[in-house]
Parts: sequence; C-alpha cells; structure tokens
Amino acid sequence: MMWRSETACQPAGPVVVAVAGVAGSGKSTLGRALATALGAPLLDLDSLTNPLLDGLPPDVLGGHWLASPHSAAIRDGRYAALRAVARDALATAGRAVLVAPFTAELRGGPEWDLLRGAAGDDLRVVHLAGEAALFTARRAGRAEIRDRHRTALPPEPPSVPVIPVDAEIPTDQQLQVVLAALYPSSSSSSAPSD
Repeated sequence: MMWRSETACQPAGPVVVAVAGVAGSGKSTLGRALATALGAPLLDLDSLTNPLLDGLPPDVLGGHWLASPHSAAIRDGRYAALRAVARDALATAGRAVLVAPFTAELRGGPEWDLLRGAAGDDLRVVHLAGEAALFTARRAGRAEIRDRHRTALPPEPPSVPVIPVDAEIPTDQQLQVVLAALYPSSSSSSAPSD
C-alpha cells in the first residue's frame, strides 16, 4: 500500500499532528501513513518507551509497567520522553507525527498544556473512535503481552479540538479524511506543496 502523496507534502510552517486513540484503534498504522504522506518524523510513544520498560525486570516496577503501583509516574515519564523528542523533531525537521493514546491530554488541563508547550500552537489532534468490541478484537488479534495488563476503562469524549476519524474505515480512507481536514483548500488526494 502506498501512502505518500503524488505531490511533495511540504506545507509552510511547522506541522505537528498527534494521532490519538485507545489501544487497538489503529493509531500507529494511521500515524505511519500520515508521517509518510507528510514527510515527517514518526514519534510513537510505544516505540520510544516500551523497549526500555519491557527490558526492566518486573520486580523493579512492582509488576508489569502497565499495572505497576508506579503506573502514574511511569506514564508521566513516557509522555515526558515523547514531548522531549517532539521538541527536537520540531526544531530540526519542522514537523512530526506523534502517536499515543493521549487519554489525559484529550481531557484538557495540565497534560494538554504540556503537550501544546512541546508541540506548539499549530498542533492538530486526530482522534480515532469506534466501537469497544472492534478495539477488543484487534487487541486479541495482535496478542501483545502488554494488552493483558491494560485496565479496561471506557474512554471519555475529547474536550479539546480534534479531527474525528472512524477507526473502522480502511487506513487509506482515514488518511484522506485527515489530509482534507489539515489542508481544506487543496485536493483531497494530497497536501499542498510549497
């Protein structure tokens, strides 16, 4: 599947897009497609932090890191790492696609302020939404160890502005929805070039 647009995607000014959704929503897949289309670095929270956390002995964290008694501090550290790398990517490449659940950030408040501080005022948030049964089936299909340790909490609707995307439609259609929302004056098949 080819996601890069036929037109060079070099929009003027910094571009930071956060792709949010619960585990199993397809945010990494859409994030990769979007990063490819925009020619932007892909910064996936799981890729940046899971290898370190998975490499630590479980007794160091009091069990699996998702179920650890230190889970709040672990979450804070994971997102601090994502924000730090986002700042570097924005300073050097001028753009980035961030992929994470962003559960707290979508509620607004201090976590949102921290993300906006790292990503800048031009941050756009894509939110993948769908039926809980779809996400449960996807998590079961991928059989990741970390999914056994997830707390199943129903997600709250976003309180911050988002580009809503149906998690059930194919990735190429999701990408077109996002590009059309990011670049409404251009054709739906590609982002504008300089």
